[in-house]
Amino acid sequence: MKIKVPNFLKNIFTGKHKKRNIWLTIILVIVIIIGFLVFSPKNNTGSIQTGFVAKQNLQETVLSTGQVVSSTDLSLSFQGSGVVKKVSVKEGDKVTQGQVLATLDAASAYATLTSASGSLMQAQANYDKLLAGASRPTVQVSQDAVNSSKQDITNAYNGAINTLNIGYTAVYIADFLAKSTEDAYFPTYDLVGLEVRNAKLEIDGIVQNIKSSLDAVKVNPMQQGIDALVSQEIIALNTTYNDINVIRVQTDADTYSSRIPDLQRTALDAQKASISSALLGATSLQQNLASLKLALQRAEDQLSVTTAVPTQADLDLAAGQVLSAQGQVNAAQAVLNNLIIKAPADGTITQVDVKVGELATPSKEAIILQDVGSLHAEANVSEANVATIQVGQPIDYTFDALGPDQHFSGTVLTINPASTVISGVVDYLVKGSLDNIPNIRPGMTANMTILVAKKDNALAVPSTAVINKNNKQYVRVIDNHNKKTYHEVQVQTGLQADGGLIEITSGLNDGQEIIIYMKS
Repeated sequence: MKIKVPNFLKNIFTGKHKKRNIWLTIILVIVIIIGFLVFSPKNNTGSIQTGFVAKQNLQETVLSTGQVVSSTDLSLSFQGSGVVKKVSVKEGDKVTQGQVLATLDAASAYATLTSASGSLMQAQANYDKLLAGASRPTVQVSQDAVNSSKQDITNAYNGAINTLNIGYTAVYIADFLAKSTEDAYFPTYDLVGLEVRNAKLEIDGIVQNIKSSLDAVKVNPMQQGIDALVSQEIIALNTTYNDINVIRVQTDADTYSSRIPDLQRTALDAQKASISSALLGATSLQQNLASLKLALQRAEDQLSVTTAVPTQADLDLAAGQVLSAQGQVNAAQAVLNNLIIKAPADGTITQVDVKVGELATPSKEAIILQDVGSLHAEANVSEANVATIQVGQPIDYTFDALGPDQHFSGTVLTINPASTVISGVVDYLVKGSLDNIPNIRPGMTANMTILVAKKDNALAVPSTAVINKNNKQYVRVIDNHNKKTYHEVQVQTGLQADGGLIEITSGLNDGQEIIIYMKS
C-alpha cells in the first residue's frame, strides 16, 4: 500500500531549511504530549478508597481508668499520747459504729473525769436549792412595787379629766373667737373670707366632737376611753391651732388689715398661746400615762420572776457554777476520748498499725476502717468528654486484677461539679456503682467504658468520608465505580460514634458508594 505524504511534511524534510524544520517538528511533538498529559481526563482509581453507606448499630462511649474506692475509707488515730493498753480488733474484723477498737492507758484521765463529775453534781444541787423558792420579804417588796405602780396610774387617770377640760376650754374659746372674728370683719365670702370661714367651720366640728367624747368619759371614766380622748384632743388642738393661725394670717391681708383693730389680732395670738399650752399639757399627760404603764409592767414582771425563782444575781451565780463544772467534765471527757479509738461507722478493719505496749503519738495512723461491702469506682474524666456524661448512664467495667475478658455492669452515680487539674488537663471526678461484683477490693484499677449515646439501625459512614466546607458538611458520592468519578452531596450528621463512624441523618441513602479517603 502506498502512503501519500502530505506536502507540508515533504517541505519539512526536503526543503531548503530542512534542519531547522526538523527541530521545530520535535518541539511541536513535545508540546502536544504535554498538553495531552495536562488536559486529558485523569484516572483517580489509584488514589481513592471507597465504601458504602450502611445501616449500623452505633454507640458513643467515654473511656477512663480509675480505682475501686470504699464508701467508708477512714484512717483512725489516737488524738492523745500514751502507752497502748489494748487493741480489740485485727485485720478482717467487722465492726459497728461506736465500737471500741483500741485504748491507751487512761487511769489518770478517768480519775480527772470522776473529780469533775463530783463538782458538777455539787453545783447542780446548789442551783436546785435556789430554785425551790424565794423568801417572803423578797416577794413582798415586789408586790409593794406593783401596788404602788397601780396607784400611780389611778391617780394619773383621775387627774386626766382636769387636763382634758383645759384642752376642751382652749378649743371652745378658739371657736368663739373665730366666729366673732368672721362675723365682725369677714362678712363677705371672697378668697380671704372663705379661708376664715373654712377654718371656723372646722373648729366648730372639733368642739362638738371633743364635747361629746368628754361627756362620755365623765359618765364612764374607763382608762381606755381616757386614752382615746387624750389622743383625740392632741390631734384636735393641733388642728385648732392651725385654723386659728389661718384666721390670724388673714387679718393681715391687704383688703382687711386696716379694718381689723390690733386688739383682735392680740386676742388671736393669745389664743394660739393658750392652745399651745393645752397641747403641751395633753402631750405630757399621754407620755406620763405611757411611762406609768411601763413602770407597772416592769413591776409585775419582777414580781413574776421573784415568786418563781430567787434573785437574779443568785441564779446567775449558781448557773455560772453549774456551767463551769460542766465545762470541766467536758474537758475531762475529751481527754479520755483522745485515748480511745472508736469506730465512727460500720465497716471492716483492713489494717492495724499499733501494738499493745508501744508508745502512741497523736495523729499517727493506727487503724484503717473500710466498708468493703459498699464499693464504687472513681475516675477522672477530661473536660472534653464530661459534658456527654449524665447520672444513670450504663458503665461496662473490666478490672486489671480479673483480666480483660470479665466484664461487669454499673451506672454513673455522681459527677463532681468542681474540677481538678491533672498534668495541665482539666478533669472532673465521676463515680460509678459497683453492685454485687465478687473478688474486687479497694484500690484495684477499674477500666470504665461509659455508654453516653446509642442508636440502632442508623445510617452511618466513616468520619473520614465527611468533609467540611463553608460551615457545611459534604460526602463525595461515586457516580462511576470503575472511573471513580463522583459528585458532592450536602449531608446532616448526628451521633459521633465509636470506631470512627458518624451518623448521617439526611442527604444519603443506604447502599450508596462513597469516597472514604482520597489522596491529595
